[in-house]
Amino acid sequence: MQRAVIGCHVLLIAALVASFVPPSSALRLAAAALLALPLLLTLPKLVQARRTTLQWLAVLLVAYIGGLSVEVVARLGDAPAQSFALLVAALELGLTLALSRRTRSAPSARG
Repeated sequence: MQRAVIGCHVLLIAALVASFVPPSSALRLAAAALLALPLLLTLPKLVQARRTTLQWLAVLLVAYIGGLSVEVVARLGDAPAQSFALLVAALELGLTLALSRRTRSAPSARG
């Protein structure tokens, strides 16, 4: 399940950048980089699958889902890249919550 979360995470980053960049300009590239930066910063810790990282990522994904939902509705559904990014973000949120719950219920090494 952790690999699926990481795969969705990388796919979400790519989808966000791909949906924001065309047409290419320095300003749009910078904006896409800023948009993807929080996701990029969570990637190394996501590999470790720490519960606190997963919880923080879930909150972050809710913000991305909200923003993407507004964008898709504003474009009356005519935003295939944003719609794809929204679906990937929702899938990642579900997997992240499931992995977080699974991490919590796993037996501890101390016990």
